[in-house]
Amino acid sequence: MEKYQEYYNNLIPEIRKYFNILANEIPTFLISYIETNTMLRLKDISYFCAMEYGNKDYYNFKYYISRLDHSISTALIVWNFSQDKKQTIAALFHDARTPATSHVIDYLNEDYIIQESTEDGLKETLIKDNELIHLLNKDGYKIDEIIDFKKYSLLDCKRPKLCADRIDGIFLTSLAWSKNIDLNEIKDIYNDLTLIKNENNNIEYSFNNVKYVDKFIELNNKINELTNSIMDYNSMAICANLISYLINKKIITYNDLYILTDHLLFNIIDNYTKVDKYFNQLYNNFKLLKDIETDIPKLKQREIDPLILKKRYSKINHN
Repeated sequence: MEKYQEYYNNLIPEIRKYFNILANEIPTFLISYIETNTMLRLKDISYFCAMEYGNKDYYNFKYYISRLDHSISTALIVWNFSQDKKQTIAALFHDARTPATSHVIDYLNEDYIIQESTEDGLKETLIKDNELIHLLNKDGYKIDEIIDFKKYSLLDCKRPKLCADRIDGIFLTSLAWSKNIDLNEIKDIYNDLTLIKNENNNIEYSFNNVKYVDKFIELNNKINELTNSIMDYNSMAICANLISYLINKKIITYNDLYILTDHLLFNIIDNYTKVDKYFNQLYNNFKLLKDIETDIPKLKQREIDPLILKKRYSKINHN
């Protein structure tokens, strides 16, 4: 409890309130899992792919959001709607494999569209955490039940359907980056959600009121605009080039990315700028993003088509 309390005490008040909107309280069993080494590392991995180190004008975040914040809030959504302990634990660990700089490494792997290349090896990561294995054994769960999180539709599903991971991503990004929503609006949207069986007979989140879907679509479209801009593409691509350069120079290995935090990685980057002029210029390009033109490949499209009770948003006549 002590490690969790330290983390919680350092949270900005708005994120604490956000957690409280998602669930009345954080269940006790979840705190033990949050305190594992695998999860605590994520408090130093940015949800925004370490772009806090990039161009300050474009990435003018309201505050820092970590992968741990996102993991907890995703788990709270699943818990609030399901009261299912196993699915909630799976939700907590769904991003446990996240490397330093997060989706930048998908750019490094040229996975621009799906952005899931870094999920490979989740089991390899989790089985090394002895405390996690102890907790799972104690609760009577097999590690494969946690690793195979995509089988839980409340947690993860293919676009354009809604899942907890997607809902939380829209809320957090809108709070901290787009800055076009407040906690009261989030509460109204969230409280309008319910669970129903979709056209594939899977459980899915559904809205009751069209006005909340309209707002949610608006939030999502703004995020898609930001993440498909030339500024964001260049930031992610140049950061990927920085990391690739370090790997080619044998300063770090690819596997180090799954051990390092953003802060430690950028300490290495800062230090290497002092001995390599080309690398120094590349880092300046990342921070300044001036006079950079490039062709943008096909990128991930964050389309959503929520349910309003038993109908898809796209099929409802708003006229």
